[in-house]
Amino acid sequence: EWLQDTLESGTGTGGAAVEGAEATPRAVDARTRLHNWTQITEYTFGISGSQESTSSFGLESEYAYQLEKAMKIVKIMQEQILLNSTSSTGGMGSTCATGGRALTGLIDCITTNVQTGSGTSCALTETLFNNLLQTIFEAGNGRPDVAFAGGFQKRKISGFSSNNVRYINMQQEKTLRNTITAYESDFGTISVVLDRWIPKSVVPVLQMDMFKIAYLRKPFVQQLAITGDSKNAQIISEYTLEYLNQGSSGKLSAMATA
Repeated sequence: EWLQDTLESGTGTGGAAVEGAEATPRAVDARTRLHNWTQITEYTFGISGSQESTSSFGLESEYAYQLEKAMKIVKIMQEQILLNSTSSTGGMGSTCATGGRALTGLIDCITTNVQTGSGTSCALTETLFNNLLQTIFEAGNGRPDVAFAGGFQKRKISGFSSNNVRYINMQQEKTLRNTITAYESDFGTISVVLDRWIPKSVVPVLQMDMFKIAYLRKPFVQQLAITGDSKNAQIISEYTLEYLNQGSSGKLSAMATA
């Protein structure tokens, strides 16, 4: 759980103080109490006694190799969950019908500044991208600095005409550049990050310092009981996504993907 506070937006054109007037106290606004569920991610692997005893080319230990591989898999699983999970309170025990607890992921937590397309026909354009930035700015909640996009939408962003530069310098680089990694908008510079786990139709635009990973249990390895001629281990992690102010960010959704 965490607390979210807001700043007053001011009084516009009014608010002039009367000379000699008494001070008028203002009521203190209550902070909003927010929460997210912690989600457990686990990955179990095992090797036989024969596998561990056999010499393999380039490996000193089959177990050590499989452990390193499992850690990479858990890292991928966590990224997918933090991006795409939807909230579920879940339950306890192996027979629980509701399944395990699931956190609210990045895509699902952004609900304030959302521009939704028509799916099959609404292609991502520079105008739509800037409209979202303007919406976030006018809401007065934040200044986004990073946009995440899958392969298709990343190419759309790289095709923005006003910021895309194509050139070949045969004497120096012999390289054709046709990409945008930082978009200079009227509302600030937006770094564009390619991510393979972002849904193809969605482009979240974030103020990154408003999102954090909160660990209840950081990833650790525990040895499982030996059952016969095998060696088993389990990697466990328990964590959640802390979104301090989702209104500081936004997302384009239901964009065309073909």
